[in-house]
Order: sequence, then C-alpha cells, then structure tokens
Amino acid sequence: MDKNLQYETISGRIRSLKEFYPSLRKESDEHIFTVLCVKSNFYKNPSLSFNDSDIENILVDSVKDGGVDALLSDPNSETNNMIICQSKYYQTITFDAVRDAVAKMILFYKSMKRGEYESVNTKVQRTFLSLDAEVGDESKVCFVFYTSAPRSGIREDRIQKLLQEHGLDTINYEIQLYFADDVVDEIKESESRRPTVENGKIAIDRANNYLEYTDDAVIVNVSAFSIKELYARHSTNLLSRNLRYFVKKRDIDTSINETISRYPETFWFKNNGLTIICDDFDISGKEVKLKNFSIVNGGQTTTLLHKSKEINKEHDFYLPCKIIRTVGENEDEKNLFSLEIAKATNSQKAIKQIDLKANAPEQVRFGNEMRNVGVFYQTKRGEIIPKDYKEDYKNTDLVEVGKLCLAGLFQLPGSSRSKPSILYWEKYYNPVFNEDQAKVCLLVRELLYIDSYYRKTFIQQFDRVQEESPFAAEIIPFAHNARTICISFVAFAARVYNKNIKSSDLKILFGNVNKEKAYDDYYYDIFKEIEGAAPLFPKKLFESNKDKYDEILYKLFEVIILSGRRYYSSKRESDSTLNESNFLKLDRNYYAILKFDWDNIEDKITNIFKSI
Repeated sequence: MDKNLQYETISGRIRSLKEFYPSLRKESDEHIFTVLCVKSNFYKNPSLSFNDSDIENILVDSVKDGGVDALLSDPNSETNNMIICQSKYYQTITFDAVRDAVAKMILFYKSMKRGEYESVNTKVQRTFLSLDAEVGDESKVCFVFYTSAPRSGIREDRIQKLLQEHGLDTINYEIQLYFADDVVDEIKESESRRPTVENGKIAIDRANNYLEYTDDAVIVNVSAFSIKELYARHSTNLLSRNLRYFVKKRDIDTSINETISRYPETFWFKNNGLTIICDDFDISGKEVKLKNFSIVNGGQTTTLLHKSKEINKEHDFYLPCKIIRTVGENEDEKNLFSLEIAKATNSQKAIKQIDLKANAPEQVRFGNEMRNVGVFYQTKRGEIIPKDYKEDYKNTDLVEVGKLCLAGLFQLPGSSRSKPSILYWEKYYNPVFNEDQAKVCLLVRELLYIDSYYRKTFIQQFDRVQEESPFAAEIIPFAHNARTICISFVAFAARVYNKNIKSSDLKILFGNVNKEKAYDDYYYDIFKEIEGAAPLFPKKLFESNKDKYDEILYKLFEVIILSGRRYYSSKRESDSTLNESNFLKLDRNYYAILKFDWDNIEDKITNIFKSI
C-alpha cells in the first residue's frame, strides 16, 4: 500500500474512534493513535471488550509519564505479559527517534523496578505497580513501539540490540516495532475477525494430483499464492480451529522468510506444510473446494506466506498440504477429533497447556455448569460474550479459572501469579474440572467477584485511605502486589471460620512453613477437597447484599495487607534487595505472614464473620 494511503487509512480510523468513544472526542490525534494501535493489536478477539473505562485505565500519556504512552497486561496472554507502549503519530521518522523511544521505555521499566516511583506521576506509578504485581516467572515484558510513519530502511535488528545493551535477556523481554504498514495490517486483521470459514478453494500443482488415504483424507501440493489469496480473504478466521493464532518468533520467522525469498524451490522440502480440517472437500482438476474448514497446523507458515512480497501469480511455489474430513457423530466428537489432529500435527512451536485443553469435553461441561451459576465460561477463543454477562465477574475462561483456583482453592497465591501453568498438572486440574464441577463453579463465581472487587474498587479506596499514612511508601506498593494473597486469604478465612480448616490443620501449616516441599508433603491434602470450601459466604449475602459483601471483603483484605506489610518490613531490614513483587511471588511467604501474626489475624477473622 502507498505510504500516503497508509497514513490516510490510519487518519480515517482515528476519526472513527473519536466519534465512537465519548472519552476521546476532545483528545488529540496523537493521543488517539495510541488507542487505535493498542485496540487493533491487542483487542482483535471479538470476545474482548474495549470501552472508555479500558481506555482510561490503559493510557498514561501525560506530564511526568516517564516516556510511556500506555501500560497494560496483554489480554491474549495467559501469563500476564506486561505491555509498555510508546507511539509516534508521524509521517516520517528517523532511526535515532525510534531507538530513543525504545530506550526510554526500557529505562522507565528499570527505574520502576528500582522503586524510583517519584520520577513519574501517581497514575503511572500505580498502574505499573498493579501490572508488575501480576508478572510471573512465565511472563514477558514487551516494549512496543508504534508509528504511523513508514519503515524507510530502518533496521530492526539494530534496535533489538538495546535489550543486550541494557542487560535484559530475550527470554523474558521483547521489543516489538510497528511501522505504518504493520499498523494498517493490524487494523485490517482486527476488523475482519469472524468465527468460521464456510467455503473456500485452493490450487494444487497438477490436475487431480493427490495421494488418497481412505475416502476422508488426501495429501496435495498446494500453491503458496492460493494460500496467500485465501488469507487475504479470510485473515485469521482461517485459523479458527488452530491451537493459536500467529505468534511472532524471530528465529523461525526469519528462517521461513529467507527460504521464501532466496530458495523458494526448496520450501517443499524444508517446511512441514499445512493441515486442514474440513466438513467436506472436493477435488476437481487443479482446484480443491473446501467446506467449513480451518487450518489446524501451519498458522505461522500461512501468515508469513500472506505477508511475503515475493509471492504473486508469476512467482509461486508449492508446499505439502494434508486435508482431512472431520470425524464424529456429534459436535463433541468432532471437536475432540479436531483437537487431537491439531495437537498431533503442531511441532514447530511449543504448544501451551491451555491450547491442548481448550476444546476438551470436560471444558464444555464446565461451561454448562458455570452458566447454571450465572457465569459465561468461554471454552473457545473468539466466542462473543452475551450482553447479560458483560460485567467482568460474570464471564471468565480457563486461564482465569485456573489462576483463581490456585489462589482460592489450593492456597497457592504466589504460584497463581508466578507459575499459573501448574494448574494443568493432574493433581490440580482434576479436582477443578473432573470432579464436583457444581461445587467448584459456586466457588469460582465468588472468586471472580472477589478478584473484580479488589481490582475495580478496593485498591483505589485503599490508596486514598493510606495516602497520609506514615507508612504509605511501603503499604501502597505492598497492596498493589497483594491481589492473589488477598484472594487466598478470604477463602482461607472463610474455611477457618466455617471449621473446614481445623486447629490440627493450622498446627501442620505453621509447623512446616520453611520446610522444603512443605506444600506437596503437608498442605495439598488439607486444601484439595472442595467439600466445605464453597460457598465461602452465605448465598443470600452474595446474591442480595453486595454492599455488606464488599464491606466484609475490604476488612479481610486490610487484615492480610497490614499483617503482610509488617512481616515484609522485618524481612527487608536484613535484605535490601527484597521488593514487594518478588516477596509475594513465593507461596511460603504467604504462610509465613499467617504464622507471624496469627493471634491477631484469628481474632479479626472471628469479629468480621460475626458481623455477617
């Protein structure tokens, strides 16, 4: 696309956003450009909401913003990747301007991690603290730069060296650059999302040249250009039953692009090819017609073929493609078959556990049970949330349920944020999804609300109350990092008060706080049983008196935060490298807090629950 047309496309979308979002009507185009980029890049999934409140929370562009325009947690990541953004709404840009912008984001991040909060305004401080509190061992920090200017020969590899220069590794940190053509691509992809592809066709190398396996599967040599055309028409909908959409990975992407541009005749030998699942296919001459289909393996290849400027009608090549009819008598059986094919054929990139569980039968059943308690549970990416479930505590997905259950049910607040993938271990997964789902769903419904209350209401109120405290510099950062221990503590306090956790259990918990493998050897057996753990509070209180429910939550949160802050301060006196974030990533520190102040904590639990 011509660079002037790219700039016009972006300008047109900025005008549309200004009309659509009341909060943007008085804002500058530079400000709205950031919104456009974030929305198009991170909110493609049609099930994700993006409203005025989200804009207010994400944007931090103002005086003393530290050179950062937006801060957010990637809504598409189950590992709570932190996104730090800066954008430049320019028609031209230099290498030095891009490099300086990225360097400024990295310096901002490092200064925040050192606790130099006074260098930025209050909103930036608290937004960063809240996001950093969710960053775990499996998370990434991504420095994302957007510009409406063309690339104009700027070498990305030279910008990428900034990570090394600032002592950051490429496993936990990443730089992403989006120039005008990239931004336009993101906009178009975002606008084209649909749940399925009903009909399509691909070209093969020779008439009726296919290898047949029974009547339900064939292998063909598919035209790269026909795949490029197919993607141009349907975008990421082609990957609706894939385990994931396109994920940038520099080494693999570079290798594929190099083969396309320099050695296209070898692509067939080097690439694993594509696998397509469909309800039906028909081969006639050099054309294969497909019905209700999805590419379940080869999403990376498909996306890179589409992006390549080397492929057109005159410059084409072929790659292997397996086409398989879906097998199954009902929708469950078809989903399971598609899932098994997708799992078996994906090998170029590591598949995450959430990808493998997404369409499993127990997930479908869990979704039905969640509906029974008034919560919409997304079992498939891209599902549209019905309007009656738009409040954030009335809709959820596998990732969120996993994190909440690790914190609330299994009492692992540190692991919930730093290593949430352990939920897919059988000993955690089965009690949640393969046993008493009705009970689990009651617990999850409350945990969703508790989590929402902490994020949407409590932390802002607590900040205001503590601003004048002589310990504000410690209490406020601690509270912003305390979401998962607050969730754990509310569930723990309810179970103690309801006698689901007995004195003998407390003796075991406190007697083994510092022991190696204490959780596996002693604690797991105390917490694994869902019986008695749900509901946490009387149903009538939850369903009919949210004001009282909120009051109880505030008091319980306050108990664990104040006790936790005192214990943390005592530890920091002997270890100046300790900070709130790494302290609260360890499950044993949660139990140490409980032991440290238990007499006081127990008295407060009793008094708070007596008021119900």
